[in-house]
Amino acid sequence: MKYILVIAALLIIGGVIYINTDKIMPEDMKLDNILKSAKLPVKGEAPELAGIDGWINSEPLTLEGLRGKVVLVDFWTYTCINCIRTFPHITAWYEKYKDNGFVLLGVHSPEFRFEKKKENVERTAAENNLDYPIALDNDMKTWNAFANRYWPAKYLIDAEGNIRYTHFGEGRYEETEKAIQQLLLEAGHLSVNEVTEVKEAAMGVDIGKIGTPEIYLGYLRINNLGNKDEGVLPGTTHTFSEVKSVEENRFYFVGDWKIEREFSEFVGEPASPAGKIIIRYKANKINVVLDTKDGVAVPLELKLDGEYLIEQNKGADVIMDNGKSTVNVLSPGFYNLVDTGEEYEWHTLEIIINSSGLQAFAFTFG
Repeated sequence: MKYILVIAALLIIGGVIYINTDKIMPEDMKLDNILKSAKLPVKGEAPELAGIDGWINSEPLTLEGLRGKVVLVDFWTYTCINCIRTFPHITAWYEKYKDNGFVLLGVHSPEFRFEKKKENVERTAAENNLDYPIALDNDMKTWNAFANRYWPAKYLIDAEGNIRYTHFGEGRYEETEKAIQQLLLEAGHLSVNEVTEVKEAAMGVDIGKIGTPEIYLGYLRINNLGNKDEGVLPGTTHTFSEVKSVEENRFYFVGDWKIEREFSEFVGEPASPAGKIIIRYKANKINVVLDTKDGVAVPLELKLDGEYLIEQNKGADVIMDNGKSTVNVLSPGFYNLVDTGEEYEWHTLEIIINSSGLQAFAFTFG
C-alpha cells in the first residue's frame, strides 16, 4: 500500500512539475513543440511560373526570386462564384501576414475567352480590393505546370520552394491559415508570440442547401438543356419552342439561338418574338455569365415564378424600371440576377431578351 501511495504522489508531483515547466518553457522549446505537432509533408518542388502574359499590382515575379518567402499561389478566374466567395478570406490573410514574409500570388487562369482581357481582370481586382500581385495566365501554361484542374485552387509553398499544402474549392479557411502560420514559423518569419488563434470563418453561403449544379450553355460543356431533343446541332441556328412545363435543374431556350463553343447566342430578329431562357433551380442566388455581340448593349427583363422581381429578391445587378425588373448587359462578366437571402427553395426564373446579340455562358448558384 505504501508503495502505491508513493507512486501516486510522484505522478501528482510530476504532473504539477510538467504544468509549471510549460509556463516557463523557453521560446525555442515552444517553437520546437509547435513545429513537431503540425508538420506539413513535402509534396514536391513547386514548378516555376510559365507563359505569364502580364501582371497586375506588381512587376514580374518568379517563384525562384521569392525563395525565402512563404507563397500562397491562388488559381482563380473572375467569373467563378466559388473564387469570388474566397476573396474576403485570402485578402484578410494577405493583410495579416504580408509584413511577415508572406506573399499572396494570384494566378488568373481564364475559363472564357473574354476573361483574357487585362482590363476586365483589373476592373474585378479594383472592385474587390485585390491589391496583391496577380499574374495573367491566359494560355494556361502555369495552370498546366502545376497540373491544376480547379477554380479556385491553393498551393502553399515554403521558403525553400516546396509545395507543402494544397486545397481545392471553398472552405477549410481555418486549416489553410494554420498551414500559413506553420510555414512562417518554420522560416523564422513569425514568432510564437505572434501566432494567434484561428477560427473557421463563415462560408457566407450554405452550400449544402443549393440543389442545382453549375450549368454551361456552350456546346463544349453544355449540360441540363431541357429541350435538347429538338435536333440541335453545334454552330447552327435553331428555333426553340416554349415548353408547357419545366423540370427541376433544367434550362430551356425559347426563340432563335445559335449554340457556339463557349456560349449560346440569341440571334432572333428585332421583329420576331422575344427570346427567353427559362430555368428551374434551387438556391438563394442565381448568377449568369453574359456578354454581347460586338459590344452592343442588350436589355433583359426578369420574372421569378411568373412575377417581376421586387426589392426583397432582386439581385445586385437588377434595376427596377416602372415596376419591371431589368438588367442591361453592357460588358462581359458575372451578373447576379436573384438574391432571396436565407431562403433556399425551388424557383423558376424567366430571362426575356428583346434584341439579338446576347451571349450566355454559364449559370452559377449561391
